[in-house]
Parts: sequence; structure tokens; C-alpha cells
Amino acid sequence: MIKTLKNKLFATLCVTALTLGAVTAASTFNSVQAADKTVYVDVEKNITGQDPILAPKAVTIDDSKTVLDATKQAAGSDNVASVPSYYGNYVTAFKDNTADFVYAYKDKIPVILYDTQKAYKQSIINDPTWLREKEYNGISGWMFTVNNAGTYTDTNKATQYYKGDTTLTNVPNGAVIRWEFSMASGADLGLDNAYLPTAAKADGYYDWNTSKYVAPFFPRANKTDLITKLATTAKPAIGTVNYTQYVNAENALKNLTISQDDVDDCVTALH
Repeated sequence: MIKTLKNKLFATLCVTALTLGAVTAASTFNSVQAADKTVYVDVEKNITGQDPILAPKAVTIDDSKTVLDATKQAAGSDNVASVPSYYGNYVTAFKDNTADFVYAYKDKIPVILYDTQKAYKQSIINDPTWLREKEYNGISGWMFTVNNAGTYTDTNKATQYYKGDTTLTNVPNGAVIRWEFSMASGADLGLDNAYLPTAAKADGYYDWNTSKYVAPFFPRANKTDLITKLATTAKPAIGTVNYTQYVNAENALKNLTISQDDVDDCVTALH
């Protein structure tokens, strides 16, 4: 499981990362009606260089529901796998048939993350029909941000991590819930919260006491406006006005190392 930002749900992610919200039955005479809220959801695997699992999509849902609920509504419940944990429910996988790829940042992360001899209890799995945590290395998983942030301020003015269980009352209307697969606790997404183990314990598990900070591998562009624009703009037919601009915006979404200026230019051009 990804330790920080956690899809905590890090998704940590992986996911991390999700659960179903509870709705109180409304009384005819004395009730607080849940308000509808629109959010934009996407599921990206940009570290593979491949198209998103879920292209940006608008979801309208009542705000008593959770981040996980909105994600399942957008992607389809059968396409999202989640499990309970100490941190709440978090996403372990999205249904997907990921093609082979070369991970560009393998040399930047500790070799123990690929070592199944010393870290013999940290299995690295291979699932041909889902993209799961612990595929490709022992700490991979799903992370998400809300409007490019991993935390929010609650009604008591305390800072909280977004989790799959976070209700949409704590998410702004029109927010972007952006899921991303990471193999380096977010460092390979440009996020600044990665602490990676460098050794295994005698029992075969990672020794997290040996963790070292890993700086982001590149500056992260905020793609909130880009994702919103893609979700609210129909893709033009090939050869028609704005088709090229739309494709440029799709490519900008996949580009891990794109500059903020280039992202903003794509948003401006797409109308």
C-alpha cells in the first residue's frame, strides 16, 4: 500500500485510493436534503505512456456520497476494486489491460522495491485484466488528488487527507478527482511526499525505518482546468474545427513532464 497521500484513502496511494457513503432517510417534515454536486473524474496511467483508463468524465451525485462513490459512478462499479483498511476504504485496482511498457524512472528508486529474494513477503503481482497495486514493483498503487491537492481543511479548521471515504460535502462543486497510478509513492507524478524503503527486514517485509525521502522527478503541472475542459467538451470529428486542439489537450493530459504554460495554452485553445 502506498504510505502517503494515500489513495488513504497515499492513491497510494494505493489507491490508494475507497468506500460507499451512507445516506440518512429523509423525513417529510424535518430533514436536510442532500444537495447534488458535479465533479469530474479521470483515471490515468501516465507512467506507462498509455491512454487513460477513464477519460475525464462529469458525474452528478448527491454530496452525502463519497469520493469512492463518485469514482465508481464514473468508471462503473464493476471496474473499480476497493478494500477496507485502517485508513478507510481505498482503491486497489481499476479494470484495465495495460500493454507492456518501459518504466522511465526505475533507476531513481531503491532496488529493494524489485527484489523478491530479500523482500520475499512483498509479492509483485501480474494481473492481465486489472491494473493493481503491487504490480511492476512492491509499492505501486493508486493515488488521487482533488483539484491537485491531497488534503483539505475540515469544519474544525483541521487539515485532513482526502480518502475514498471523504464525503463530497468536503469537496468543492466542480472539483476534479484525479486518479493516477504510481510506482514511486508519487515522485513519478511530480508529487512531493515520497519516502521509500531501502532495505528489507529479516521477516521478508520492507523495513520502513530505512525509508529515505525521494524528491519529485520533475515539476508537476496542475491539470485541473484541462481535465474539466476535456470533461465538458465533446470531442470533435476528425477534420472538423477544434479536433486538433482537442487531441493536443488529450496528449497534454498524458504528458507527465509538460510545463504549466503548455497545459494552460491547451486549455485556452480548446473552446
